[in-house]
Amino acid sequence: MPGDFSRDESMQLNGKTALVTGAGRGIGKAIATGFARDGADIVVVSRTLGEIEETAREANAAGRRALAIQADVSQPNDVRRVADEVANRFGRLDILVNNAALRMNQLGQKNSYTIPFTALTVEDWDSAINVNLRGPFLCIKEFLPLIRKSGGGSIINISAGGGKRGMAGRVPYCASKFGLEGLTQSLALEFQSFNIAVNSLSPGKHSILTDPAKRQQLKETPEIVFMRPEMMVPPALFLATQDGHGATGQHIEALKWLSQNGLGGREEWRVRV
Repeated sequence: MPGDFSRDESMQLNGKTALVTGAGRGIGKAIATGFARDGADIVVVSRTLGEIEETAREANAAGRRALAIQADVSQPNDVRRVADEVANRFGRLDILVNNAALRMNQLGQKNSYTIPFTALTVEDWDSAINVNLRGPFLCIKEFLPLIRKSGGGSIINISAGGGKRGMAGRVPYCASKFGLEGLTQSLALEFQSFNIAVNSLSPGKHSILTDPAKRQQLKETPEIVFMRPEMMVPPALFLATQDGHGATGQHIEALKWLSQNGLGGREEWRVRV
């Protein structure tokens, strides 16, 4: 049932180590804690230490080892430092989830969910590309040796509808997510010989609904659907168990996957206020 992620006794991620970026809230936190409940040791990374420390505590409560590391995934030295800490603490990495991302309202023109191209600044463009595309590139580059040392594993890039279709007013976001899809498919071909699966996963519509205006909009317009972050956990668990001999180079939409696998659809997973 939606919200119940109990697995069979095999604990498919038992003995594995997973790293999730942007794991302080929303999708990243849901995936990290879901992986912990399924048996994985967890490394959580974010620029906001307090949030990922809470995620790590929840992973500890599930009986798993957890490490919270404050870092900016767009900075090579930060990512290299994280890789060194993971190597020293765990000695391996089996699963990498590139979730950290900037949305349009987090760019220089705060609280604006759309920005016309004529109003975009170079700083807006660079901010989106640096976190949403450069960040996954740097993480894969630095963590690849650890994943290979583990004998293979899974890389999951968290994408969005903006990676499959253009959207007016969201040029830098869409460009970064289209680039992430290209990175995913290209590396799936290159990494198959390393026994590493590379896939992308997008939610459909989702929100952690911390924005009061969005919550009010949902109350007033019930046909608007926001999906809960927890909907990403079952398909993420599926992808986490893949390697170079399984599903790779694929893009999975969480809502469609859940429905196809009998785990509910839009109504079961929607946010209700």
